[in-house]
Amino acid sequence: MGYRHLSLLCTCGQTPSRIDEVGLTGDHELVIHWWCEECRRVVYATKPLIECWEDCPSADSGGPPPRPPISKAQCGFDGDFLKSLGIRMMDEV
Repeated sequence: MGYRHLSLLCTCGQTPSRIDEVGLTGDHELVIHWWCEECRRVVYATKPLIECWEDCPSADSGGPPPRPPISKAQCGFDGDFLKSLGIRMMDEV
């Protein structure tokens, strides 16, 4: 399975030593949350899901074949799918 590494940096330039949470927002964004050991701040990195799809590696890079791009209106399906697996969203906790 091919994948592309996501670069995570605090504003101070430090990478996270561990990730505390990964989630999805109501605005269809991926959220990664961690505590920066260097500057002692809570950090939230966000990225729209549509950009995540666009950044996926191509089929010739060893990953799965590319899926057609999705519109922002179609992102609601992702939340419904995760709920069907029993995953609760942050606003439901």
